[in-house]
Amino acid sequence: MQVKKIYLDKPGKIDLIVPFTKEGEEVEVVGVIRGEKKGDYEVNVVSDHKVGNTFGRVKIRGIAKNGAQVKVTGTIKIDEGAQGVEDFLEMKLLVLDGESSAWAEPKLEIEANEVKASHAATVGQIDEEELFYLQARGISRIKAEKLIVEGFLRF
Repeated sequence: MQVKKIYLDKPGKIDLIVPFTKEGEEVEVVGVIRGEKKGDYEVNVVSDHKVGNTFGRVKIRGIAKNGAQVKVTGTIKIDEGAQGVEDFLEMKLLVLDGESSAWAEPKLEIEANEVKASHAATVGQIDEEELFYLQARGISRIKAEKLIVEGFLRF
């Protein structure tokens, strides 16, 4: 399986189109967005299945703090003749303060009928129960937040 990596740690935009043009092709896209400075961070990924019997996965994780604006758009496109495709799009974003924001926009454009394609997207904050658990074991709140964020960004 071919793996493509995306890493965005300063304001900017990344567009990635993954063309599936050979039957049997397998591609995984793994992306990390560290929106830790004020500005716009944008990632757009398209899995474009032109032929059938292909396999794709897109997994993106990101954080937004200090005024960062994070936007992730993902699209799975499956052409009419591309039967037997399997693809999954996952986007998970954390907003770490009141100055920042995050958007996740998954899309499916499916013209074939014998495929497995789905998506999942979440935008949230650190769970207070997780913080409490770590603090109850003697870890400061700041260190607990850092541990949770670093764990969240790892695959």
